Amino acid sequence: MDMRWIYAEPSQKTVRQLQEQLHISSLLARTLVNRGITDSTDAKHFLYDSMSSLYDPFLMKDVRKGAERILTAIERGERIVVYGDYDVDGITSTALVYRSLCDLGADPAFYIPERQSEGYGLNRDALEELVRDKTEVIITVDCGISSAKLVKEFNTQTDIIITDHHEPSEHIPEGYAVINPKQKDCMYPYKELAGVGVAYTLCRALRMLAGKTDGEKYTSLVALGTVADLVPLTGENRILVADGLSRIAEGDNCGIQALIKTAGLDATKISAGNIAFSVAPRLNAAGRISHAEKGVFLLLEKDSDKAKETAEELHDLNTQRQEIEWAITTAAIDEVENEGYEDDHVLVVAGDGWHSGVIGIAASRLIEKYYKPSLVISLKDGVGKGSCRSITGFNMYEALNSCKELLIQFGGHAMAAGFSVAQENIDALREQLNEYALRHLTEKDYIPVLNVDSVVAGEDITVDTVHELSLLEPYGMGNTRPLFVLKNALLYDIKEIGRQKTHLRIVAESEDGCRLSGVGWSMADKADYILRNDEVDLAFQPELNTYHDRTTAQLVLRDMRLTHEYKPTLTRNDMVDIYKVLKTYVGEGRRTVSDTRRYMLDAVTLIDGHDVLTALQVFKELGILVTASDDEDIYYEMPAQGSKLSLNDSPTFRAVGSGL
Repeated sequence: MDMRWIYAEPSQKTVRQLQEQLHISSLLARTLVNRGITDSTDAKHFLYDSMSSLYDPFLMKDVRKGAERILTAIERGERIVVYGDYDVDGITSTALVYRSLCDLGADPAFYIPERQSEGYGLNRDALEELVRDKTEVIITVDCGISSAKLVKEFNTQTDIIITDHHEPSEHIPEGYAVINPKQKDCMYPYKELAGVGVAYTLCRALRMLAGKTDGEKYTSLVALGTVADLVPLTGENRILVADGLSRIAEGDNCGIQALIKTAGLDATKISAGNIAFSVAPRLNAAGRISHAEKGVFLLLEKDSDKAKETAEELHDLNTQRQEIEWAITTAAIDEVENEGYEDDHVLVVAGDGWHSGVIGIAASRLIEKYYKPSLVISLKDGVGKGSCRSITGFNMYEALNSCKELLIQFGGHAMAAGFSVAQENIDALREQLNEYALRHLTEKDYIPVLNVDSVVAGEDITVDTVHELSLLEPYGMGNTRPLFVLKNALLYDIKEIGRQKTHLRIVAESEDGCRLSGVGWSMADKADYILRNDEVDLAFQPELNTYHDRTTAQLVLRDMRLTHEYKPTLTRNDMVDIYKVLKTYVGEGRRTVSDTRRYMLDAVTLIDGHDVLTALQVFKELGILVTASDDEDIYYEMPAQGSKLSLNDSPTFRAVGSGL
């Protein structure tokens, strides 16, 4: 997929000022400015803020009222129930508030709805059961702000304290206390907290009112939930995640440690990326495939053996989730292509019986393939339960809001949301969302963007500068890992690596004479048209690589392209000559793709190497050359041809061929 490289152009005067005032490198200063941090005071906060920098929790609307009611309930021995959600944010929020209440002498319970039968948020049956059990106080976490009708119905039977971070509608629930920094009249300065961050703010207030001084407890839970929920890692989120990661590295929380070990990671080197891609999915699997309460019990567990057992169970559930996800994603792609939705501006697909626990992941996979806002809907008994993922520039919550008359309910964020819809309204929903996209997106918006922090020289990429850039961690939404570009680099080596040769290893020399190595994950297709000795531009993120006790700076490639675009030109005679060499080498057997490519480039010397690689693409399109794979590698084979083929049947040859 082609990508747009957008270069930031920071003010050189501002960059120099930050350099001088903070005694940092130009590279770090440029990166800060590109993140909108242009003042030295703001930069110091960004780089060096700690837990003591968090805002006063009582600035958040209703926090004091809610905390005082909870403390009264604890003193009276009233029944308190934490009502959570089944995703990682909800699971960690539930465990956090539960533990905090226990620390204050309460004997709470928790309740998380079952994803398939109950769905997201508060539901009448659950509230009726809690009232029958004489629950005096219900504390919602990561949910409740969209349940105004239910809260009004039950608020005379029990005190409902809502903590949530989702966008409020114009109808704010009439709960005992409604704690959500996104309320228009909430004075809390930082608005982007995850659900677990809002819950943590309430817990800080509780501990302060109770005279407790160890207010920094349980940030490991906050880090896990915040990273998993894909909220911006800026401001307080960044502070909380940084502190939580340090506590995880120190061995905090038995359940998190078990998850990390099951994922094959080293807790002492844990990062936000590890959390997002390896740890969180295992915890999420509880709510997606089984019941999220397993995840809560794991995070509350204090016995390492029991934690290990539960973590292994979640690992197995995650494997099962991956299999279901693959099946649904395949079916969703088939629907897009078979129904002609590929040209739509927003993809809306639906299927009977699709597991609603993984449709959000399937929506993400559609974006990876098509880079368009995507909605995946699971149908049952005439009702669709949908999950959405979006692209930059398309606010999914606002898009759904524009179609609210078609929906049963909806909620979420700019980049991710959920909804339910009557099956007969799906076509109308697709039509309205596509009309909305036409009004709000341009053609360029459908091309993935790489936001480049700076063009650099080879000498800028050193072990010391990579160490310095680590001051920007933790990375995530809103604070991505710095991305740089090295222009006009001479490619000394390019090689496919990995068990199935899906990755790349390169060695390049910069214009200032520095030789650098790099790796490109899932970028082996670049070797189809880029060769040794080509001049290339490299978009990369620097990282440290230690091998045999030697640490070097290496490039993690995000994209690579030829500095000067090459336009292949192939004649029929070229194709015949290349075919003869290929047939001799591959014959009736099979050869690895990498070996075949290398052999052809060495053997066909009278035709430009780029044209040789293009010819291989033509042969693949015609079925003359096919690929096969096993656990070790990917191979080329040349099956027997049953009929005469025409070069004109190849789209590539029609585009580059001459003498037709």
